[in-house]
This record gives sequence, C-alpha cells and structure tokens, in this order.
Amino acid sequence: MLKKVESRKDLKRFIDFVKDLYRNEDHYIFPLFRVLYKELKTLVLKDGTYKALLDVNDDKVNGRLLYTMTKDHADQPICYFSFFDAVNDRSVAKTLFDAMEADMKKNDITRSEGTFAPYDPDTRRGILIKGFDEDPTLNNSYNYPYYQDLLESQGYEKAYDTIAMEAKIDDRTEKKLHTIHTYYMSRHTTTTIDAIDLKQLEREINDVHTIIKEASAEANYVREPSIELIREVARSYKPFINPDFIQIARENDTQRPIGFCLVMPDFNQLFKESKGRFRPLKWYFSKKKIDGARGLMQYVIPEYQSTGLIGAMFSVIYDRFKTHGIIHFEAGTMLETNEKSWKTFEKFGGRIAKKYRISGKDVDVR
Repeated sequence: MLKKVESRKDLKRFIDFVKDLYRNEDHYIFPLFRVLYKELKTLVLKDGTYKALLDVNDDKVNGRLLYTMTKDHADQPICYFSFFDAVNDRSVAKTLFDAMEADMKKNDITRSEGTFAPYDPDTRRGILIKGFDEDPTLNNSYNYPYYQDLLESQGYEKAYDTIAMEAKIDDRTEKKLHTIHTYYMSRHTTTTIDAIDLKQLEREINDVHTIIKEASAEANYVREPSIELIREVARSYKPFINPDFIQIARENDTQRPIGFCLVMPDFNQLFKESKGRFRPLKWYFSKKKIDGARGLMQYVIPEYQSTGLIGAMFSVIYDRFKTHGIIHFEAGTMLETNEKSWKTFEKFGGRIAKKYRISGKDVDVR
C-alpha cells in the first residue's frame, strides 16, 4: 500500500527503514540519522520541493522513494529520484514508481533518472553495480545487488555509469607525481599551489566557483553547483576538512584561480562504528585513526588542462598523506566515458574499485 510522507512520524519511518533493511549487511554504512532528518524535514515537509513515498504492508515498511521535479543541465524538465530502498520484491518497486510516474504525468514531465541524492552535488552517482565486497568511502553509497533488477523491472535502463578509482599510495606513484610536478612548475613558473585557507573561506569559495564555471574537465550530467550550494557544502563539511588535502592553484601575478583538488579524510571509517549516531566529540578525538581518503572534486580551467596541473596538485596532496597516515585513496566518481581521467589513474597503478549506474526512463504522459 502506498503511503505519502506527510508528517514527522512518516518521515521518521522513511529514514529509519534502512535500519531493518541493512541490519545484517556489514558493508552498509548508516547515514547520520539526526542530520538526515533535519535535511529531509526541510525538503519534504517544509519546502515541499521533494516528495517522499513509502510502501507499507501490515504496518511494515517495505520500500521508500524520494523524488523532485526540476530541470536538468540542459534546462529540460526532468524528475530525479533518490533514496530508493526496498526489499527484494518487484511489486514494491512497482507501487513506488507507479505513484511517482503518475505525478510526473500530471506535471507533463516525460523523463526520470536516478538515483540522484539531493542537496549534495557529489552524491549523484546511481545504484552500485560493482564493488559489493568493499565498504563505501565518504559520500559513496552501498546497496544490495538486486536493486538494479528492481529498477529494470520498472522499465529503467542504463543512462550512464560512473566509476570510482582506487589509486595506489606508494613510492613509485609518488615519484611519478613528483616528476609531473617538477615538469609543470618548470613550464609555469608563475603558478602557486596552496592549501585552502579556512580563515579566508569566502574568498576560497568564490575561487572554487569560478574554476568550476570555467572548467570542462568532463561532461556534467547535472547542473553545475551554484555558489550558494558550494557555500552550504563548505559549511557542512568544515568540521571534517583537512586543509592539507584541499589545494588551489592560482596565477601569481593576477591571483586568477585556475584549478583545485578537493580530497577528504574517509570519515566513513568512523561513521561505520557510530551506526548512524551523531558523535562529533568522539570523531574529533578519533580522526587521527583514519587511514583512507577520498577525492571529491578536481577541476582545471580549459587553458590549463593537459598541462600536468592536476598531477602537480595531487603531488602536493600525496606528500601530505604521509604526514597524516593515509595509506588508501579513492578518487571521486567520474563518468565511464571520461577515459582521459580514469586512464590517467590507471597509469599510476589505479584500478576501478566501484561502478554505479544512473538509470533513466521515458514516461508517456498521453
């Protein structure tokens, strides 16, 4: 039976559903329930920009789905869905997606895609289809292997895949990066590469936004994040940031920002232990135990692409890894068609660790 989320009690059931669904799955890392409740309360109950659905049978939740109707990066109407979780039952998926698609028809929206997580531009990566034997790193997701079958049963097909690369941290890789760094700096003597300055955070946010707007490192499959969204993400992540892992490149004479790399310590290693409970004090004193990191974003403006600037920035970050005890590194998700980026990681001994699928469907509104 379909149940629309219309109250705080409904929303709590929506959020808590995964506690039972993934109770016995060791690789699943529970979200911070308190934080998630606050975010979804605003999106679903206050602003109404997202709608949340539950499949309930005999007062037991069997599935959930969140969706929003908006425009894609080409300004075309689209429905993005997320938070799709369900038991292995096609009838549950049918109940949820039939309801969403009926709403799409009322609004003359003919295309839906997902899964896309709301409010964070880096978590729009789809359903996990490869890498089920590993824990997800920070901002990555995990789901049961049968999810793709449920989506396909409702007519959803592959739109595109994204991949996450696991890169090596060893002397050979560091030597290669140092060579690239030396080569780049010898040809671009007016470039400086510095760690983010948290005391000048607003300036740094503006520079990051400028770089993203100019960059075309890979085809974007969603809108580029607005400066407001970047500002909100920076505020949310500030407690977890290690400035050594965020490097911004600028031209010396003009201070023009030309590239940046955003890498975060893999706090999922601590979140896994907390089982979704909010424990900032414990995390603060335990963060030195983290031995992994994840790249979230890397952008270079067009005229500096293919110059070695990305490698130069990562050379600086790799040097910092040693200082902070980082021995595992997973790069941010990238489109599988962006061979230039992921093959670069392969040259440094990297491998495709995980693969995610964005699925789409054209809905007949007649």
